[in-house]
Amino acid sequence: MLENSFYSIVDKQVNNQDVVYTIDLNANHEIFKGHFPDNPVTPGVIQMEIVKELVSDFTEKSVNLVSMSNCKFLAILNPNESPKIDVQLSLTITEDASIKVNAVFKNDATSFLKMSAVYSVN
Repeated sequence: MLENSFYSIVDKQVNNQDVVYTIDLNANHEIFKGHFPDNPVTPGVIQMEIVKELVSDFTEKSVNLVSMSNCKFLAILNPNESPKIDVQLSLTITEDASIKVNAVFKNDATSFLKMSAVYSVN
């Protein structure tokens, strides 16, 4: 839904069930015209959707959010100031085939999001 319009994947480094995606944010995306015109801020729900899309990319399966035990927005993610970020995902497949995910959005100096969630496979 957002890949190749709001963001694009620049790199993907896989280590077993851990993966680090480097993504570029599109500061000219329509969302930023309303959120906010002179000071763009990446909405939290968009960051959560990016995690979902990257989990789908990594697992090569469509997934849905089941539950979220933790979600902390630690800093404002401005695409002009941080156009390229790393999204670190650590995935665990449970006995019922759910996918537990710990996600972190960060660059060299700042962590923007920390999130723990469970997804089901469609």
